[in-house]
Amino acid sequence: MDKICNVSVSLPSAPDLILDLLVADGGTLSSQALCRAGALLGIGETTMRVGLTRLAAEGKIARGERGNYRLEREGPALSRAVDGWLHKQAQAVGWRGDWLAVHDAGVARADKTAWRRHGLALSLRGFAPLRPGLQIRPDNLAGGLEAERRKLKELGLSPGAPVFRLADLDEAAQASARRLWDVRALAAQCRRLQAGLERSEQRLRTRPLETAVRESLLLGRAVIAHLIRDPLLPAELMPPEPRAELLAVTRRYQDTARQLWRQWLALPTA
Repeated sequence: MDKICNVSVSLPSAPDLILDLLVADGGTLSSQALCRAGALLGIGETTMRVGLTRLAAEGKIARGERGNYRLEREGPALSRAVDGWLHKQAQAVGWRGDWLAVHDAGVARADKTAWRRHGLALSLRGFAPLRPGLQIRPDNLAGGLEAERRKLKELGLSPGAPVFRLADLDEAAQASARRLWDVRALAAQCRRLQAGLERSEQRLRTRPLETAVRESLLLGRAVIAHLIRDPLLPAELMPPEPRAELLAVTRRYQDTARQLWRQWLALPTA
């Protein structure tokens, strides 16, 4: 795994790159533009076109006229989670000390694909294991229990795992629950990512355009991946400033990255 400005970055697959670019652009992109971006990251045209076909078949993207593609915003929940990173903070509401819980001790592990989807749903929604088979998170998300049941189900939570509200924990269990998230590490990661973005932002101005576009694509997707998985802990568990400051810098960085991307696309192909 490579590093850019002390942030670990990885080369995306063709489908992931296509989704990232459509999310970042916010509009439609031609297959030619997407294939050109793939070439910039070492992904061949055939592989990119196979990725486009696959994503369209899965309902994650839609094809318009003249070979243009856009994100299907009413498509699978995972795609919407990726698309919604910028506004995720708005999901947080005040916390009264209760928890949302998922009991999955009885969920079969034989279907590895279903089990991975189950685990991903819990991860994306910020759950952590309080006990074996009992995953919890603070009940501080808009919509409460019913909304969380729906979102977990859409993301692939096993139907054999009940979702419920957990309240009135004894003092020891409450203390254990509050320690489930390494908030110091989360805050430190936010600060490290912010520093990486700010350093990259300065040097993008003086780098060759193609190099700047590649750097902004890889670094931006690494930071957004962190924001998508952020558990949105309440202020009682984690100060909100590190995430809020990272989000503000990421918004600014993405604006710069979009300008570079459009400038690069306007150049004639080699």
